[in-house]
Amino acid sequence: MNETLIAEIEQILGKEKVSNSDETLSVYSGKEPPSLVVWPTSTEEIVKLVKWANKNSIPLVPTSSAGPKLRGSSLPKVKNAIIVDLSKMRNILRIDSKNKVAMIEPGVTYDHLISELKKEGLRPLMPLLPKASKSVLASCLDREPITTPRYHWDTTDPLLCTETVFGTGDVLRTGAAAGPGTLEEQWESGQAQKNPQGPSQFDPFRLVQGAQGTIGIVSWISMKCEKLPDKQLFLLAQGEDLNSFQEFNYALFRRRLADEHFMLNSVSLKGIFSTTKIYSPWTIIIGVSGHGMIADEELEYRVSDIRDIGSETNVDLQENFEAIRSSDIEGILNRASRVPYWKVDIAGNCLEVMFTTTFDRTQEFYDMFCDVADECDFPRSQIGAYVQPTNQGTNTHVGFDLYYSLDEDTESAITLLAKGQKKLLDEGAYFSRPYGAITDLVFEKSGPMTVEAMKRIKSIFDPNNILNPGTLCFKEVP
Repeated sequence: MNETLIAEIEQILGKEKVSNSDETLSVYSGKEPPSLVVWPTSTEEIVKLVKWANKNSIPLVPTSSAGPKLRGSSLPKVKNAIIVDLSKMRNILRIDSKNKVAMIEPGVTYDHLISELKKEGLRPLMPLLPKASKSVLASCLDREPITTPRYHWDTTDPLLCTETVFGTGDVLRTGAAAGPGTLEEQWESGQAQKNPQGPSQFDPFRLVQGAQGTIGIVSWISMKCEKLPDKQLFLLAQGEDLNSFQEFNYALFRRRLADEHFMLNSVSLKGIFSTTKIYSPWTIIIGVSGHGMIADEELEYRVSDIRDIGSETNVDLQENFEAIRSSDIEGILNRASRVPYWKVDIAGNCLEVMFTTTFDRTQEFYDMFCDVADECDFPRSQIGAYVQPTNQGTNTHVGFDLYYSLDEDTESAITLLAKGQKKLLDEGAYFSRPYGAITDLVFEKSGPMTVEAMKRIKSIFDPNNILNPGTLCFKEVP
Protein backbone atom coordinates (compact mmCIF):
# COMPACT_ATOMS: atom_id res chain seq x y z
CA MET A 1 0.00 0.00 0.00
CA ASN A 2 1.41 3.39 -0.92
CA GLU A 3 2.49 5.93 1.65
CA THR A 4 -0.29 8.40 0.82
CA LEU A 5 -3.03 5.90 1.69
CA ILE A 6 -1.25 4.84 4.86
CA ALA A 7 -0.95 8.49 5.90
CA GLU A 8 -4.68 8.96 5.35
CA ILE A 9 -5.49 5.97 7.60
CA GLU A 10 -3.07 7.21 10.25
CA GLN A 11 -4.88 10.54 10.18
CA ILE A 12 -8.21 8.75 10.75
CA LEU A 13 -7.06 6.38 13.51
CA GLY A 14 -3.72 7.67 14.78
CA LYS A 15 -0.28 6.24 14.01
CA GLU A 16 -0.29 3.96 17.06
CA LYS A 17 -3.30 2.07 15.64
CA VAL A 18 -1.73 1.26 12.26
CA SER A 19 1.02 -1.22 11.36
CA ASN A 20 2.54 -2.65 8.19
CA SER A 21 5.53 -4.36 9.77
CA ASP A 22 6.31 -7.79 8.34
CA GLU A 23 6.15 -9.37 11.78
CA THR A 24 2.64 -8.03 12.43
CA LEU A 25 1.31 -8.84 8.97
CA SER A 26 2.52 -12.45 9.18
CA VAL A 27 0.14 -13.13 12.08
CA TYR A 28 -2.86 -12.29 9.88
CA SER A 29 -1.74 -13.86 6.61
CA GLY A 30 -4.32 -16.08 4.92
CA LYS A 31 -4.72 -17.08 1.30
CA GLU A 32 -3.16 -13.67 0.60
CA PRO A 33 -1.02 -11.52 2.92
CA PRO A 34 -2.68 -8.32 4.20
CA SER A 35 -1.23 -4.95 3.30
CA LEU A 36 -1.98 -3.32 6.64
CA VAL A 37 -3.39 -4.00 10.12
CA VAL A 38 -5.44 -1.40 11.97
CA TRP A 39 -6.94 -1.37 15.47
CA PRO A 40 -10.00 0.92 15.71
CA THR A 41 -11.31 1.53 19.23
CA SER A 42 -14.74 3.09 18.62
CA THR A 43 -17.75 2.87 16.34
CA GLU A 44 -16.92 6.32 14.97
CA GLU A 45 -13.46 5.14 13.86
CA ILE A 46 -14.96 2.07 12.19
CA VAL A 47 -17.40 4.29 10.27
CA LYS A 48 -14.61 6.57 9.05
CA LEU A 49 -12.51 3.57 8.04
CA VAL A 50 -15.36 1.94 6.09
CA LYS A 51 -16.15 5.17 4.24
CA TRP A 52 -12.46 5.65 3.41
CA ALA A 53 -12.26 2.03 2.12
CA ASN A 54 -15.28 2.65 -0.14
CA LYS A 55 -13.71 5.77 -1.54
CA ASN A 56 -10.42 4.01 -2.30
CA SER A 57 -11.78 0.50 -3.17
CA ILE A 58 -9.73 -1.17 -0.44
CA PRO A 59 -10.94 -4.52 1.02
CA LEU A 60 -11.44 -4.73 4.79
CA VAL A 61 -11.32 -7.99 6.75
CA PRO A 62 -12.76 -7.69 10.30
CA THR A 63 -11.40 -9.92 13.05
CA SER A 64 -11.46 -9.88 16.84
CA SER A 65 -10.12 -13.21 18.17
CA ALA A 66 -6.50 -14.16 18.67
CA GLY A 67 -5.13 -17.34 17.05
CA PRO A 68 -5.01 -20.14 16.32
CA LYS A 69 -7.52 -19.42 13.54
CA LEU A 70 -8.62 -22.92 12.54
CA ARG A 71 -11.37 -21.84 10.11
CA GLY A 72 -9.66 -18.95 8.34
CA SER A 73 -12.84 -16.93 7.84
CA SER A 74 -11.21 -13.77 9.21
CA LEU A 75 -8.03 -14.07 7.14
CA PRO A 76 -7.71 -12.26 3.77
CA LYS A 77 -8.68 -14.09 0.59
CA VAL A 78 -7.77 -11.23 -1.78
CA LYS A 79 -4.74 -9.00 -2.31
CA ASN A 80 -4.14 -5.63 -0.64
CA ALA A 81 -6.71 -6.20 2.13
CA ILE A 82 -6.58 -4.33 5.43
CA ILE A 83 -7.14 -6.33 8.60
CA VAL A 84 -9.54 -4.50 10.92
CA ASP A 85 -8.59 -5.96 14.30
CA LEU A 86 -11.27 -5.10 16.86
CA SER A 87 -9.53 -6.81 19.77
CA LYS A 88 -8.71 -3.48 21.48
CA MET A 89 -12.43 -2.71 21.88
CA ARG A 90 -12.51 -4.59 25.19
CA ASN A 91 -15.27 -2.89 27.15
CA ILE A 92 -18.10 -4.72 28.86
CA LEU A 93 -20.60 -1.92 28.40
CA ARG A 94 -23.24 -3.23 30.79
CA ILE A 95 -24.21 -6.24 32.87
CA ASP A 96 -27.88 -6.40 33.83
CA SER A 97 -28.24 -9.21 36.35
CA LYS A 98 -31.99 -8.68 36.75
CA ASN A 99 -32.67 -9.25 33.04
CA LYS A 100 -29.70 -11.62 32.58
CA VAL A 101 -28.16 -9.58 29.75
CA ALA A 102 -24.59 -8.46 29.02
CA MET A 103 -23.58 -5.83 26.45
CA ILE A 104 -20.05 -6.31 25.13
CA GLU A 105 -17.59 -5.03 22.53
CA PRO A 106 -15.74 -7.31 20.06
CA GLY A 107 -12.53 -7.55 22.07
CA VAL A 108 -14.18 -9.08 25.14
CA THR A 109 -12.90 -12.65 25.47
CA TYR A 110 -14.43 -15.59 27.28
CA ASP A 111 -11.84 -15.45 30.05
CA HIS A 112 -12.73 -11.81 30.69
CA LEU A 113 -16.50 -12.21 30.46
CA ILE A 114 -16.72 -15.32 32.64
CA SER A 115 -14.92 -13.61 35.52
CA GLU A 116 -16.94 -10.39 35.28
CA LEU A 117 -20.31 -12.14 35.02
CA LYS A 118 -19.46 -14.29 38.01
CA LYS A 119 -19.25 -11.17 40.18
CA GLU A 120 -22.90 -10.48 39.25
CA GLY A 121 -24.07 -14.04 39.82
CA LEU A 122 -24.29 -14.83 36.10
CA ARG A 123 -22.64 -17.12 33.58
CA PRO A 124 -22.45 -16.87 29.75
CA LEU A 125 -24.19 -19.32 27.47
CA MET A 126 -21.08 -20.53 25.69
CA PRO A 127 -19.60 -23.25 23.47
CA LEU A 128 -17.66 -26.23 24.72
CA LEU A 129 -14.26 -25.10 26.01
CA PRO A 130 -13.78 -22.04 23.78
CA LYS A 131 -10.35 -20.49 23.36
CA ALA A 132 -9.52 -18.19 26.26
CA SER A 133 -8.71 -15.52 23.64
CA LYS A 134 -11.88 -16.13 21.62
CA SER A 135 -14.04 -13.08 21.04
CA VAL A 136 -17.44 -13.71 22.61
CA LEU A 137 -19.04 -11.41 20.04
CA ALA A 138 -17.46 -13.36 17.18
CA SER A 139 -18.67 -16.63 18.66
CA CYS A 140 -22.24 -15.33 18.89
CA LEU A 141 -22.13 -13.99 15.34
CA ASP A 142 -20.83 -17.33 14.10
CA ARG A 143 -23.73 -19.22 15.73
CA GLU A 144 -21.38 -21.49 17.63
CA PRO A 145 -23.54 -24.04 19.50
CA ILE A 146 -23.84 -23.66 23.26
CA THR A 147 -23.63 -26.64 25.61
CA THR A 148 -27.03 -25.90 27.19
CA PRO A 149 -29.86 -26.74 24.75
CA ARG A 150 -32.39 -26.07 27.51
CA TYR A 151 -31.67 -22.35 27.09
CA HIS A 152 -31.32 -22.50 23.31
CA TRP A 153 -34.69 -21.36 21.98
CA ASP A 154 -33.71 -19.86 18.64
CA THR A 155 -30.85 -20.57 16.23
CA THR A 156 -29.56 -17.06 16.93
CA ASP A 157 -29.23 -17.50 20.72
CA PRO A 158 -27.52 -16.16 22.76
CA LEU A 159 -27.21 -13.14 20.43
CA LEU A 160 -29.74 -10.35 21.06
CA CYS A 161 -29.23 -6.75 19.84
CA THR A 162 -26.34 -5.39 17.80
CA GLU A 163 -24.76 -2.18 16.64
CA THR A 164 -23.59 -2.72 13.07
CA VAL A 165 -21.59 -0.61 10.65
CA PHE A 166 -22.67 -1.82 7.22
CA GLY A 167 -20.40 -1.81 4.18
CA THR A 168 -21.91 1.53 3.18
CA GLY A 169 -20.70 3.15 6.40
CA ASP A 170 -24.24 3.44 7.78
CA VAL A 171 -24.79 2.49 11.42
CA LEU A 172 -27.86 0.56 12.59
CA ARG A 173 -28.79 -0.60 16.06
CA THR A 174 -30.99 -3.66 15.82
CA GLY A 175 -33.79 -5.01 17.97
CA ALA A 176 -34.86 -3.12 21.08
CA ALA A 177 -31.60 -1.12 20.93
CA ALA A 178 -32.93 0.71 17.85
CA GLY A 179 -34.89 3.05 20.05
CA PRO A 180 -36.51 5.35 20.70
CA GLY A 181 -33.88 7.19 22.70
CA THR A 182 -30.20 6.65 23.37
CA LEU A 183 -28.94 3.56 25.17
CA GLU A 184 -28.59 5.57 28.37
CA GLU A 185 -32.18 6.81 28.10
CA GLN A 186 -33.38 3.28 27.45
CA TRP A 187 -31.50 1.98 30.51
CA GLU A 188 -32.97 4.74 32.66
CA SER A 189 -36.48 3.70 31.62
CA GLY A 190 -35.76 0.06 32.55
CA GLN A 191 -35.05 -1.36 29.11
CA ALA A 192 -32.35 -4.00 28.72
CA GLN A 193 -31.84 -4.47 24.95
CA LYS A 194 -33.14 -8.01 25.32
CA ASN A 195 -35.50 -8.25 22.35
CA PRO A 196 -33.54 -8.90 19.12
CA GLN A 197 -36.47 -8.39 16.77
CA GLY A 198 -36.77 -5.23 14.70
CA PRO A 199 -36.73 -2.38 14.11
CA SER A 200 -40.19 -2.64 12.54
CA GLN A 201 -40.99 -6.03 10.96
CA PHE A 202 -37.39 -6.49 9.80
CA ASP A 203 -34.70 -8.38 11.75
CA PRO A 204 -31.45 -7.15 10.15
CA PHE A 205 -29.27 -8.87 12.75
CA ARG A 206 -30.06 -12.14 10.95
CA LEU A 207 -28.26 -10.82 7.88
CA VAL A 208 -25.10 -10.14 9.85
CA GLN A 209 -25.06 -13.34 11.91
CA GLY A 210 -23.28 -16.11 10.05
CA ALA A 211 -22.12 -13.74 7.30
CA GLN A 212 -18.44 -14.04 8.29
CA GLY A 213 -17.88 -10.27 8.16
CA THR A 214 -19.20 -9.81 4.62
CA ILE A 215 -22.23 -7.60 5.40
CA GLY A 216 -21.21 -5.38 8.32
CA ILE A 217 -18.77 -4.82 11.17
CA VAL A 218 -20.44 -5.26 14.55
CA SER A 219 -19.19 -2.86 17.22
CA TRP A 220 -21.18 -4.30 20.16
CA ILE A 221 -23.85 -6.84 20.97
CA SER A 222 -26.15 -7.66 23.84
CA MET A 223 -26.37 -11.34 24.74
CA LYS A 224 -28.36 -13.67 26.95
CA CYS A 225 -26.80 -14.94 30.14
CA GLU A 226 -28.07 -17.27 32.88
CA LYS A 227 -27.93 -17.31 36.65
CA LEU A 228 -25.02 -19.16 38.17
CA PRO A 229 -26.33 -22.39 39.71
CA ASP A 230 -26.15 -22.68 43.48
CA LYS A 231 -25.92 -26.44 43.11
CA GLN A 232 -24.63 -28.37 40.12
CA LEU A 233 -24.16 -32.05 39.35
CA PHE A 234 -23.03 -33.90 36.25
CA LEU A 235 -24.07 -37.37 35.15
CA LEU A 236 -22.28 -39.54 32.62
CA ALA A 237 -23.10 -42.67 30.67
CA GLN A 238 -21.25 -44.73 28.09
CA GLY A 239 -22.48 -46.36 24.91
CA GLU A 240 -21.21 -48.37 21.98
CA ASP A 241 -22.82 -45.97 19.52
CA LEU A 242 -24.96 -42.84 19.45
CA ASN A 243 -28.09 -44.84 18.72
CA SER A 244 -27.91 -46.29 22.23
CA PHE A 245 -28.73 -42.78 23.54
CA GLN A 246 -31.48 -41.99 21.06
CA GLU A 247 -34.56 -42.91 23.09
CA PHE A 248 -33.04 -41.38 26.23
CA ASN A 249 -32.19 -38.13 24.45
CA TYR A 250 -35.59 -37.59 22.92
CA ALA A 251 -37.31 -38.24 26.26
CA LEU A 252 -34.96 -35.76 27.91
CA PHE A 253 -35.54 -33.12 25.25
CA ARG A 254 -39.29 -33.28 25.84
CA ARG A 255 -38.93 -32.88 29.60
CA ARG A 256 -36.23 -30.13 29.50
CA LEU A 257 -34.63 -31.44 32.68
CA ALA A 258 -30.96 -31.03 31.79
CA ASP A 259 -28.86 -27.88 31.40
CA GLU A 260 -25.64 -29.13 29.77
CA HIS A 261 -26.30 -31.98 27.38
CA PHE A 262 -23.85 -33.33 24.76
CA MET A 263 -21.89 -36.37 23.61
CA LEU A 264 -18.19 -36.98 22.92
CA ASN A 265 -16.40 -39.86 21.29
CA SER A 266 -13.49 -41.41 23.19
CA VAL A 267 -10.89 -39.38 21.26
CA SER A 268 -12.38 -36.01 22.24
CA LEU A 269 -13.12 -37.23 25.76
CA LYS A 270 -9.47 -38.11 26.33
CA GLY A 271 -8.31 -34.83 24.82
CA ILE A 272 -10.58 -32.66 26.95
CA PHE A 273 -9.94 -34.47 30.22
CA SER A 274 -6.27 -35.28 29.56
CA THR A 275 -6.69 -38.93 30.43
CA THR A 276 -5.27 -42.11 28.89
CA LYS A 277 -7.96 -44.39 30.36
CA ILE A 278 -9.90 -46.55 27.93
CA TYR A 279 -13.56 -45.65 27.57
CA SER A 280 -16.45 -46.83 25.46
CA PRO A 281 -16.74 -45.30 21.98
CA TRP A 282 -19.25 -42.68 23.16
CA THR A 283 -19.93 -40.78 26.39
CA ILE A 284 -22.96 -38.63 27.12
CA ILE A 285 -22.57 -35.79 29.62
CA ILE A 286 -25.60 -34.33 31.38
CA GLY A 287 -25.45 -31.26 33.64
CA VAL A 288 -28.17 -30.52 36.19
CA SER A 289 -28.48 -27.45 38.40
CA GLY A 290 -30.45 -26.02 41.29
CA HIS A 291 -31.05 -22.36 42.10
CA GLY A 292 -31.90 -20.17 45.06
CA MET A 293 -33.58 -21.20 48.30
CA ILE A 294 -34.80 -24.50 46.86
CA ALA A 295 -31.57 -25.40 45.05
CA ASP A 296 -31.24 -28.77 46.78
CA GLU A 297 -34.85 -29.72 46.11
CA GLU A 298 -34.67 -28.60 42.48
CA LEU A 299 -31.46 -30.54 41.90
CA GLU A 300 -32.88 -33.63 43.60
CA TYR A 301 -36.09 -33.83 41.58
CA ARG A 302 -34.40 -33.12 38.28
CA VAL A 303 -31.66 -35.70 38.86
CA SER A 304 -34.24 -38.24 40.05
CA ASP A 305 -36.37 -37.75 36.94
CA ILE A 306 -33.34 -38.01 34.66
CA ARG A 307 -32.27 -41.23 36.35
CA ASP A 308 -35.80 -42.60 35.89
CA ILE A 309 -35.61 -41.85 32.16
CA GLY A 310 -32.20 -43.52 32.07
CA SER A 311 -33.57 -46.65 33.72
CA GLU A 312 -36.50 -46.78 31.29
CA THR A 313 -34.20 -46.43 28.25
CA ASN A 314 -31.28 -48.62 29.45
CA VAL A 315 -28.83 -45.74 29.94
CA ASP A 316 -26.70 -46.31 33.05
CA LEU A 317 -26.03 -42.84 34.49
CA GLN A 318 -23.15 -42.36 36.92
CA GLU A 319 -21.67 -39.39 38.75
CA ASN A 320 -18.09 -40.55 38.34
CA PHE A 321 -16.01 -42.64 35.97
CA GLU A 322 -12.63 -44.03 36.91
CA ALA A 323 -10.69 -40.92 35.86
CA ILE A 324 -13.49 -38.38 35.34
CA ARG A 325 -15.56 -37.03 38.19
CA SER A 326 -18.58 -34.75 38.27
CA SER A 327 -16.47 -32.04 39.90
CA ASP A 328 -13.91 -32.29 37.07
CA ILE A 329 -16.62 -31.70 34.48
CA GLU A 330 -18.00 -28.73 36.41
CA GLY A 331 -14.55 -27.16 36.49
CA ILE A 332 -13.99 -27.64 32.76
CA LEU A 333 -17.39 -26.53 31.47
CA ASN A 334 -17.45 -23.31 33.47
CA ARG A 335 -14.24 -21.91 32.01
CA ALA A 336 -12.45 -21.31 28.74
CA SER A 337 -9.77 -23.61 27.38
CA ARG A 338 -6.34 -23.37 28.86
CA VAL A 339 -3.49 -22.19 26.63
CA PRO A 340 -2.59 -23.78 24.26
CA TYR A 341 -6.08 -24.34 22.88
CA TRP A 342 -7.06 -27.94 23.67
CA LYS A 343 -7.77 -28.93 20.04
CA VAL A 344 -4.29 -27.86 18.96
CA ASP A 345 -2.65 -29.27 22.07
CA ILE A 346 -3.68 -32.85 21.25
CA ALA A 347 -1.51 -33.33 18.16
CA GLY A 348 -0.23 -29.92 17.14
CA ASN A 349 -2.77 -29.19 14.41
CA CYS A 350 -6.50 -29.57 13.86
CA LEU A 351 -8.94 -29.34 10.95
CA GLU A 352 -12.64 -28.90 11.72
CA VAL A 353 -15.77 -30.28 10.07
CA MET A 354 -19.13 -29.00 11.33
CA PHE A 355 -22.68 -29.47 10.16
CA THR A 356 -26.27 -29.76 11.38
CA THR A 357 -28.59 -32.74 11.23
CA THR A 358 -31.21 -34.49 13.37
CA PHE A 359 -30.00 -36.69 16.20
CA ASP A 360 -31.32 -39.91 14.68
CA ARG A 361 -28.81 -39.54 11.79
CA THR A 362 -25.69 -38.68 13.80
CA GLN A 363 -24.29 -42.21 14.04
CA GLU A 364 -24.91 -42.74 10.33
CA PHE A 365 -22.89 -39.61 9.45
CA TYR A 366 -20.10 -40.55 11.87
CA ASP A 367 -19.74 -44.03 10.34
CA MET A 368 -19.83 -42.49 6.87
CA PHE A 369 -17.03 -40.05 7.71
CA CYS A 370 -14.89 -42.77 9.29
CA ASP A 371 -15.27 -44.93 6.17
CA VAL A 372 -13.92 -42.04 4.09
CA ALA A 373 -11.07 -41.68 6.59
CA ASP A 374 -10.14 -45.32 5.96
CA GLU A 375 -10.03 -44.62 2.22
CA CYS A 376 -7.73 -41.64 2.87
CA ASP A 377 -5.44 -43.59 5.24
CA PHE A 378 -6.25 -41.21 8.08
CA PRO A 379 -6.40 -42.99 11.49
CA ARG A 380 -9.81 -43.16 13.17
CA SER A 381 -7.94 -42.76 16.45
CA GLN A 382 -7.21 -39.14 15.43
CA ILE A 383 -10.81 -38.17 14.71
CA GLY A 384 -12.53 -36.40 17.60
CA ALA A 385 -16.31 -36.07 17.55
CA TYR A 386 -18.63 -33.72 19.44
CA VAL A 387 -22.41 -34.05 19.17
CA GLN A 388 -24.38 -31.11 20.57
CA PRO A 389 -28.19 -30.98 20.63
CA THR A 390 -29.42 -27.46 19.87
CA ASN A 391 -32.73 -25.59 19.79
CA GLN A 392 -34.32 -27.68 22.56
CA GLY A 393 -33.04 -30.82 20.83
CA THR A 394 -34.94 -30.20 17.60
CA ASN A 395 -31.68 -30.38 15.67
CA THR A 396 -28.09 -31.35 16.37
CA HIS A 397 -24.69 -29.83 15.74
CA VAL A 398 -22.04 -32.39 14.80
CA GLY A 399 -18.36 -31.54 14.84
CA PHE A 400 -15.47 -33.73 13.70
CA ASP A 401 -11.92 -32.67 14.59
CA LEU A 402 -9.01 -34.08 12.61
CA TYR A 403 -5.95 -34.05 14.87
CA TYR A 404 -2.75 -34.35 12.88
CA SER A 405 0.99 -33.75 12.89
CA LEU A 406 2.59 -31.63 10.19
CA ASP A 407 5.33 -34.22 9.86
CA GLU A 408 3.10 -37.25 9.32
CA ASP A 409 -0.56 -36.68 8.47
CA THR A 410 -0.95 -33.37 6.64
CA GLU A 411 -1.76 -34.75 3.20
CA SER A 412 -4.23 -37.40 4.43
CA ALA A 413 -5.93 -34.88 6.74
CA ILE A 414 -6.47 -32.36 3.94
CA THR A 415 -7.71 -35.12 1.61
CA LEU A 416 -10.14 -36.38 4.26
CA LEU A 417 -11.39 -32.85 4.90
CA ALA A 418 -12.30 -32.40 1.24
CA LYS A 419 -13.67 -35.88 0.51
CA GLY A 420 -15.37 -36.32 3.86
CA GLN A 421 -17.26 -33.03 3.72
CA LYS A 422 -18.40 -33.69 0.16
CA LYS A 423 -19.70 -37.11 1.14
CA LEU A 424 -21.58 -35.65 4.10
CA LEU A 425 -23.07 -32.89 1.95
CA ASP A 426 -24.16 -35.36 -0.72
CA GLU A 427 -25.89 -37.51 1.89
CA GLY A 428 -27.90 -34.67 3.42
CA ALA A 429 -25.73 -33.00 6.06
CA TYR A 430 -26.61 -29.30 6.35
CA PHE A 431 -23.63 -26.93 6.34
CA SER A 432 -25.07 -23.71 7.74
CA ARG A 433 -21.55 -22.49 8.62
CA PRO A 434 -19.39 -23.37 5.58
CA TYR A 435 -15.65 -22.76 5.68
CA GLY A 436 -12.86 -23.43 3.24
CA ALA A 437 -13.13 -25.94 0.42
CA ILE A 438 -16.73 -26.98 1.12
CA THR A 439 -18.08 -23.44 0.71
CA ASP A 440 -18.44 -23.47 -3.08
CA LEU A 441 -20.12 -26.88 -3.02
CA VAL A 442 -22.59 -25.72 -0.38
CA PHE A 443 -23.71 -22.75 -2.46
CA GLU A 444 -23.78 -24.84 -5.62
CA LYS A 445 -26.11 -27.29 -3.89
CA SER A 446 -28.27 -24.51 -2.42
CA GLY A 447 -29.15 -23.38 -5.94
CA PRO A 448 -28.80 -20.22 -8.04
CA MET A 449 -31.86 -18.53 -6.51
CA THR A 450 -30.33 -18.64 -3.02
CA VAL A 451 -27.01 -17.31 -4.26
CA GLU A 452 -28.72 -14.57 -6.25
CA ALA A 453 -30.76 -13.53 -3.19
CA MET A 454 -27.60 -13.34 -1.07
CA LYS A 455 -25.83 -11.26 -3.69
CA ARG A 456 -28.75 -8.84 -3.80
CA ILE A 457 -28.55 -8.45 -0.03
CA LYS A 458 -24.82 -7.87 -0.34
CA SER A 459 -25.39 -5.21 -3.02
CA ILE A 460 -27.66 -3.27 -0.65
CA PHE A 461 -25.51 -3.32 2.48
CA ASP A 462 -22.04 -3.53 0.94
CA PRO A 463 -22.45 -2.37 -2.69
CA ASN A 464 -18.72 -2.00 -3.35
CA ASN A 465 -17.91 -5.42 -1.83
CA ILE A 466 -15.21 -4.09 0.46
CA LEU A 467 -16.06 -6.34 3.43
CA ASN A 468 -14.16 -9.65 3.43
CA PRO A 469 -14.39 -10.26 -0.35
CA GLY A 470 -13.75 -13.80 -1.56
CA THR A 471 -15.74 -15.22 1.37
CA LEU A 472 -18.96 -17.24 1.03
CA CYS A 473 -20.44 -16.67 -2.44
CA PHE A 474 -19.09 -13.12 -2.77
CA LYS A 475 -16.10 -13.71 -5.03
CA GLU A 476 -15.82 -10.34 -6.75
CA VAL A 477 -13.07 -8.01 -5.53
CA PRO A 478 -13.18 -4.19 -5.30
